[in-house]
Amino acid sequence: MSKVAPSSIAEVVALIRDARHDQQPLWFMGSGSTETPSDHLTMSTEKLVGIVDYQPDDLIVVVRAGTTLAELDDTLEEHGQSAVLPETTPNRTVGGVVASGASGYRRHRYGPTSNRVIGATIVTGYGEVVHAGGQLVKNVTGFDLPRLVTGSYGSLGFIAEISLKLWPTPSAPRTVRVEDAGSARTRTYQPIAALETETGGLLYTSDPGASTLEGPVTEEFTWPDPIDERVVAAVNVPARLVAEAIARLGDSGATRFVAQHGVGVIDVGWADIDEAQIVELRAWTEAGGGSLVIHRRGPLSETLSKWGGAPASLDIQFRLKELFDSDRICNPGVLPGGV
Repeated sequence: MSKVAPSSIAEVVALIRDARHDQQPLWFMGSGSTETPSDHLTMSTEKLVGIVDYQPDDLIVVVRAGTTLAELDDTLEEHGQSAVLPETTPNRTVGGVVASGASGYRRHRYGPTSNRVIGATIVTGYGEVVHAGGQLVKNVTGFDLPRLVTGSYGSLGFIAEISLKLWPTPSAPRTVRVEDAGSARTRTYQPIAALETETGGLLYTSDPGASTLEGPVTEEFTWPDPIDERVVAAVNVPARLVAEAIARLGDSGATRFVAQHGVGVIDVGWADIDEAQIVELRAWTEAGGGSLVIHRRGPLSETLSKWGGAPASLDIQFRLKELFDSDRICNPGVLPGGV
């Protein structure tokens, strides 16, 4: 795998235009947490780092895509603010998080990452710079570009800069170990998160009255360790099916899981699992309107789809791909259905 690392948007433009001229697909990379094909030229965000603009009074920050979550948090914490991005992966880049649409455990209270992406600068597969939303200068696409690029996995273009809405950090963070996180969630005023793991339930709140809940209280947010098993997946189901999903994952031999009550997202890991079990679990989630996405396949065959079935919006996604990247230069085939 060969890699290039542009240090400016102008360099990104030149590289994409050259790739388009040569009909050479490009694969975009942040921290490297997502696997990249060995036969593609990779363009890294490692030199596109730092904060472009920060307005604490307006609760807005504009950041370059290669900036890590830890670097961003260090700046925001000085002003008692947070971008509410994933909590347990400090070395991931902001661009990578936005491109993958990843949200943290505080989604229950603050909503998904897409709610906080209010502006973006991308370079399309045509080598054109497009600005939209937030603090940025103009919107030339006619689309809600910030929401389009969130979760696009770079299929519409290279994400260079992102404008984020911020939140004040809670003044009284508390983690309460509970017997039943799902029940505790409904008995707590505006909980931050309600998680269930293989070792028990955790309720996160900024309500001083949380001490009335059963279980020990820690006066800070203590998040579960990242799941690092041989096979790792994200199971997404309607929130009402979380308890049933947990039971099914237990039956499948899951060794680690973190389930988000009230949200319906379950991160899960197996030391070992048969492909037939993955297929069965995926069929159940899709029948209920959910999905099972494989993030680390370990011994699982490459023929087993990362995504599962193609989404109902597949035709729309192909049309968007045509508008932004008709020559399929940017991360071709990265999305479900080969978009």
